[in-house]
Amino acid sequence: MQKETIMKQLEKQARYAQRSLSRDLLYQTYGQACMARQLEAITYDEFAQISHMTIYYMNTHVQELEGGYKG
Repeated sequence: MQKETIMKQLEKQARYAQRSLSRDLLYQTYGQACMARQLEAITYDEFAQISHMTIYYMNTHVQELEGGYKG
């Protein structure tokens, strides 16, 4: 698989997890990004982007992920 294909798939999964407001899917996508980085299938910058889309998103959308935000 090519790097761009892996990165595009990770981005797609991260966006889906965000729309789903699923903490589990966000963690799963982050874990996949960690593995892809360890295998050097994505660059550090690409990993940082997925990290921002998952971990940072969870930290800034806590109420939505917990179901408490209805705005």
